[in-house]
Amino acid sequence: MTGTDRIEQRVYLAATPERVWRALTDAAEFGAWFASDLDAPFAEGRTVSMTCLGERFAVDIVEMTPPRRLVWRWHPGWVDHSLDYAKEPKTTTAFDLVLHAEGTMLTVTETGFDAINAARRPSVFRDNVNGWLEQAASLRKYIESAG
Repeated sequence: MTGTDRIEQRVYLAATPERVWRALTDAAEFGAWFASDLDAPFAEGRTVSMTCLGERFAVDIVEMTPPRRLVWRWHPGWVDHSLDYAKEPKTTTAFDLVLHAEGTMLTVTETGFDAINAARRPSVFRDNVNGWLEQAASLRKYIESAG
């Protein structure tokens, strides 16, 4: 983690970049470790609806470069139903995969928090720092158990 505009989480996974890519981009596999349901497969240029912990998020898939990079944009943090998200900027989340030793180094970087409403920014940033720590651990456990 660096500053207040950017979250960076790295996790080493004992799997090939191709295997990690599949866990990141296959709807069923993604749902298994991210604890979510997707209404459609990820595809570059598509907006996918993700339901996670009972809340629905719109995720804009910006880039898919197999097996190296997945980028999406979304409204971060827990859904506040009193907010009009059309007026709030989205953050950008990049998943970068690099072959490392006998596995893959995955770097998850989320940027754009400084543009979030000042009243919401601290809690959204904190929630996403903790969320990416949990998701990195979940992905590692999923990769190790699913093979």
